[in-house]
Amino acid sequence: MPHLFYSSTSRHRYYAWFEALHTRVDLLLLATLDEEGFERIEEKVRLCLEQVAAMGNRFDPKSELSRAVQAATQMLGQPIPLSLELFGLLERCQRAHRETGGLFDITVNSPCFEPGLMDAVELMGTIPYDKIARRNEEAVGGWLCLHREGIILDLSGVLKGFALERVRTLLLELGLCDALVNLGNSSILSLGRNPSDIPSGYVLTTSGNATIDRRHIRNPLTAEWVEGVCQVSVTTSDAVEGEIQSTVTLLRASS
Repeated sequence: MPHLFYSSTSRHRYYAWFEALHTRVDLLLLATLDEEGFERIEEKVRLCLEQVAAMGNRFDPKSELSRAVQAATQMLGQPIPLSLELFGLLERCQRAHRETGGLFDITVNSPCFEPGLMDAVELMGTIPYDKIARRNEEAVGGWLCLHREGIILDLSGVLKGFALERVRTLLLELGLCDALVNLGNSSILSLGRNPSDIPSGYVLTTSGNATIDRRHIRNPLTAEWVEGVCQVSVTTSDAVEGEIQSTVTLLRASS
C-alpha cells in the first residue's frame, strides 16, 4: 500500500492511494497519530469501501444488489429481502426519480429500457435513507419486487457518494476531523483543515464527459447518450445528493 508520512512538531500528515470501487482513491489525513496509527485507519477506510462495493456493485455477480435483482427477476412479483443500507439507498434513488420528473433513473442501462421502466420496480418498507446511520447486514430493511424481466438496477451514479458518506462517518467516529478523500476526481469529501478549497463538511461532485470519446450518461427521458466534452460540478453537504444533483443538472443542460 503506497503512502507518504510527514511528521511535524504538532500534527502529522498521511497520504495514501489505492484502487476501490473501480476507481482511484486518494486519502489525505492530518492528525497527531504515528505512522502505524494512520496505516490502521487506511485499512479501515479500505474495508469500508469494500463493504460498499459488496453491497451495491452491479458488475459483481456476488454483490447483494446483483443477487437481489437476479432473485427478483426469477420470481417476478415476489418480494426479495434487502439489507437496511441497500433498501435505504434504493429508496433514495426512487425518491430522486420522482422529484426530478424521471431524469434520475437507475434502470436506464437496462436492455429493455424505455421511459417509465422505474414503475416496474417496487420497494416495500418503512425505513427511509436519511434514517440509516450505519451498516447492519443482519437486519432486513425492506423488500424489492420487480414486475418486468430484463431490469438492471445500476447504482453507479450514486455509489461513490454513498461510499463517501460511510467514510465520513467512519473518520469522525475515529476522531479524524481533518481529511480529504478523493474518489476518482469526481467525488471529493473535505473535512476540517486540508489543502482543498472545498468548504469543510462538504462534497464536490462532478458529472459529465472529460473527453470527446467519453459517453456514459444516458438521458432517461429520451434514451439518448450525453455526447461531447461537458461537465457539471456541484457542492453539497450530502454526497449522495451531490451525485443526484450533478447528474440531473448535466442532463438538463445538455437536453
